[in-house]
Amino acid sequence: MLVVSLSLALLALAFGTVGAREIPSLLDLGLLELFFVLILAAECARLSRGLDLVVHRILFRVRSERALALAAILLAGGLAALVTNDVALLLLVPFTLAFERAAPDFDPAKVVILEIAAANLLGCLTPTGNPQNLFLFRAGAFTGRTFLAAQLPWVAGMGVALVATIPLLIRRRSLVRPPRRRIRVHRTLSAMAGLLLAAQLLSLFGVLPRMAPLAAAIPVCLYLGRRLFRVDFTLVAVFAALFVGIEGLHRSALATALDPIRTFGAAPAGFVLSGALVSQVVSNVPAALLLAPAAAAAGGGSLFTALLYGVNAGGCGTPIASLANLIGADLYLKGRAFRRRFWGPFLVVSGLLLAVAVLLSLFLVRPTP
Repeated sequence: MLVVSLSLALLALAFGTVGAREIPSLLDLGLLELFFVLILAAECARLSRGLDLVVHRILFRVRSERALALAAILLAGGLAALVTNDVALLLLVPFTLAFERAAPDFDPAKVVILEIAAANLLGCLTPTGNPQNLFLFRAGAFTGRTFLAAQLPWVAGMGVALVATIPLLIRRRSLVRPPRRRIRVHRTLSAMAGLLLAAQLLSLFGVLPRMAPLAAAIPVCLYLGRRLFRVDFTLVAVFAALFVGIEGLHRSALATALDPIRTFGAAPAGFVLSGALVSQVVSNVPAALLLAPAAAAAGGGSLFTALLYGVNAGGCGTPIASLANLIGADLYLKGRAFRRRFWGPFLVVSGLLLAVAVLLSLFLVRPTP
């Protein structure tokens, strides 16, 4: 993502579609601040191991493959809603793989596939569930109430779809549980993660001032000290570069020639289909940035809700449709020779969920008589 976003930005500057002096005005500093705080909160949560303890205690109680799949779906969705879909998978998938070490005849591939899907489809309940949500929350001028009102029926519908896949995908058999692990929680870092996430959400919902999360981040940065330099703030750089690169793309002849809105129309259904389709090719984060100006120009409002549905549905489908797909796959495939055992079922399940998500989205944005 960083290489692609920087390449787009450099091409925009090289071809003169964006001038160097324009860059400060193209950056949404408020959004970049939110990403900075969200990444910092996720890193504190990871370092504290508090969420590791929660995941371990819940998964340790399961006694069958189907129970593991259900717990994994709920955990992936819940964690993603708090700390983004990418971080949720980094926390959850390693614990799932521990069941394979306890019982070598158990292949957790299908459970991991469901975790990836749940992180994409259920974690998007909140503005902080994934990067495109946070961007569209601001671009579409949502309030906390209107955002949740839009997302609740969509997430509920996809939750039912995910649970319905369990008996079709997972065998009914008992499971050997991995040995208990002693996990020591760093309470200070855990409290800091909770403070930052609370400040972020309360700010987004209008309860706290806009600068409250950034102010809360200052003592956290001081506490981390040198460890702050090991935090991966790549997402901030990705969005900064995308603001420049996407603007350059909008001003180019290529954008006009390949504009999906011309094919699917500027109605809500058109934005659902455009968001889902473009995500398959460039990932759902750039898709949201590419299509948001068209939604604003066409009147905003319900069109941003339709675009939100489209890019969140578009996280399913191809491996590159969402960065979470690649993260989850990499965690599972590391050190394995037979990759078809993962990618075959992934493409089938992800493709079916994409179709269900698009149909649900079209139903939710249909005109009411």
